[in-house]
Amino acid sequence: MLRDRAFAEACDGVAEHVTVHTDYTGEEGARATRRLLSSPARPTAIVYDIMAVAGLSAAQDLRLDVPGDLSIVAWDDSPLSRVVRPPLTALRRDIPAYGAHAARRLLALVAGEEPGPYEDEVARLTPRASTAPPPRREGSPS
Repeated sequence: MLRDRAFAEACDGVAEHVTVHTDYTGEEGARATRRLLSSPARPTAIVYDIMAVAGLSAAQDLRLDVPGDLSIVAWDDSPLSRVVRPPLTALRRDIPAYGAHAARRLLALVAGEEPGPYEDEVARLTPRASTAPPPRREGSPS
């Protein structure tokens, strides 16, 4: 829920947004993508968690051009993000450092210490070929 709220706040005043929850399988990611892309208010961009590759496949099955018709952003960068076509724009994080930090905080709690607040390094956007400016829609200003 914290991620949902952060995403909604980031979109506020910038873009309409919808959050769709699935069970993190490729099949459900593709099904959710097809539902979104078949709706009358088809999105011009989708941000995925680990299901970005399934979403790309579903968009291509629907014969949508990525990024011409739809931009795709992966929540987490992975080797797959770089080898699919088009390569996926992704958020890059230092996952081993996040894990080490979590382990240190857990050990501090077990030792009876108060770990205090901490904010990890911000993710960095790695632009690749899956994103572009949104396409013009009929009736929109030029």
